[in-house]
Amino acid sequence: MTRTEAYHFTVQMENGKPVGEDSNKVEALREMIKMNNKMVGNFDRKQYVKLQGRGPRKVNGRKYFQSLPLEFATHADVYVYNR
Repeated sequence: MTRTEAYHFTVQMENGKPVGEDSNKVEALREMIKMNNKMVGNFDRKQYVKLQGRGPRKVNGRKYFQSLPLEFATHADVYVYNR
């Protein structure tokens, strides 16, 4: 299975937030992107970090077909996209 170039890694989630060492990885990536965005200024496209919720699609009797809210996710894929 091939993934998009925007994919970086997968993290474990609890209560809508990454847990343990995964939390540190996401924060470090966000800081790196933040510093890169300051350096590129208006010369290039800025980037942002997005967590895409993954896990069971049926929660509290409701089915999520497209986007699973992070609060219900058991894990999340971390992507870096251009603005």
